[in-house]
Amino acid sequence: KKIGRLKEYETLKATREFSSVYNHAKKWHYEGALVFYTNDTAKRVGFTASKKVGNAIKRNLAKRRLRAIFLEIQDNLHDGVYVFVAKEKMNQIPYEVLKKSLIWSMKKLNCVKE
Repeated sequence: KKIGRLKEYETLKATREFSSVYNHAKKWHYEGALVFYTNDTAKRVGFTASKKVGNAIKRNLAKRRLRAIFLEIQDNLHDGVYVFVAKEKMNQIPYEVLKKSLIWSMKKLNCVKE
């Protein structure tokens, strides 16, 4: 199932799908969030926010911000499975700082096309 303009990326929905990525993926923590990446032929992505982020409104805002950044950079990424987990201070960090941090962490995970 596709979200907005996520092109050919399928959305992770089930808890077992997220758990599988958490257990087998490379991960990188950056300011505001945690990124999990598995090099795979499938193109899938998931966004989640822990209850530490806040109430439902704040968690949804955090996920929308992560999704917006991913939409901007998805063309520069290798195929694979991505999971983004919003952290407590996610909504207090400016958008451009989050975007820069996310791009840097993607480079560290070797999932950016050269």
